[in-house]
Parts: sequence; structure tokens; C-alpha cells
Amino acid sequence: MEQLIDQICKAPIFEGCCKQTLANLLSATPHRIRHKDKEDIIAYMGDKCDDIMMLVDGTIYTTMTNQDGKEIVVETLTGPTLFAPAFVYAKQGNLPVNIIAKEHCTLLYISRNSFADLLHKDKLLMMNFIAIISDRCQRLSRRVNDFALQSLKVRVVEYLKIHRRIENVGWLSRILGVARPSLSRILSELKAEGIIERTLDGIELKR
Repeated sequence: MEQLIDQICKAPIFEGCCKQTLANLLSATPHRIRHKDKEDIIAYMGDKCDDIMMLVDGTIYTTMTNQDGKEIVVETLTGPTLFAPAFVYAKQGNLPVNIIAKEHCTLLYISRNSFADLLHKDKLLMMNFIAIISDRCQRLSRRVNDFALQSLKVRVVEYLKIHRRIENVGWLSRILGVARPSLSRILSELKAEGIIERTLDGIELKR
């Protein structure tokens, strides 16, 4: 339990909580720990979301797939952090994404009813949860703006401004939801325009 507390105390949901308070909360709350290996499916799109799910350690990613089999990587998350928190208390609480382990990871599950009791008992925890939901909504709005209003070239440049480099073109094509040849063509154009350069670490904005 002590090792678990040391890990999850760094999660945004528990920001401002002392370790003893967190230990008391967890000891009084039923919870489950699960482990997943790289590329294991954690949950499928359409699954009922009845638990608050926390990524204790490791990295996961979420994907959406249409009827034609086209897949897009929606989000990549590194623990400790909650994932899919916005769907737990929705009237139709079904997951809109697949959730997959990008590497070995540890997961913590707390039932929605037990977590609601925690929120009622601890105002700080409740405010942290509201902030997390609000931040996720903002990120979703930016993502919609990226897909609906920006060209692929602009999206690539914005990605580099945020993440500094592209290490895997195939992975980025999944994040941006485009075919790899289309992305490669845009990268060639950006290189010809002197905007990006290839380095030992990957592809970066030219300084």
C-alpha cells in the first residue's frame, strides 16, 4: 500500500492531499489493482464505464476506429493520472475510445459509487476532479479545432512546437489521422521550405 500511495500522490486528482489522508481514503475505499503488458487491450470502444480508472504507472493510448477500419490515436497518457473520467457519470457512460497499453502499466479501479462518496467527503478532491474534467474539455476543443480548421501542414508544425520532435512518423500519422504517405509528403515539403530538419533524434523545427 505504501508504494501505491507514493505513486498516486503525484496524480492531479490528489494534488494538495497529504500521503496520510490519501492512505486513509484508500484504506476505507474498495479498489482493485490490475497490470497490463504492452499492446494489451484495457477496454474497448462501447464498453460500459462503471469505474474511475487511474493509470498508476506506465503509458496508455486511446484510439477511435470507424466502420472502414481507419484508426486514429486520440490521446496518449502517462501515469499517474485518471483516464476516461468524463464518462463515468454520464447518462450513457459508454467509452467512445479503445484504451490500449503502450508499455507495461499498473491500473487502479474504484467504483463510481465509492468515488462519489469520496468526492462528497473531501472538497479538495472534488475540486481537483472538476478541474480535470474541465481541462479535458479544453483539450478536446483544441483537438476538434485542429481537425476541422487547420491544414495538415499547420498541424505538423504545431505538433513540433509542443513536442519538440517527431521520433516515429508512423505513430504521428495515427495521431493525426492521416495516411503515412500523405504525412511523408508534407514533411518533405516542410523540409524543402526550410521549416524542419532531420537530426539524430528525429525530425525537428529548424532553428
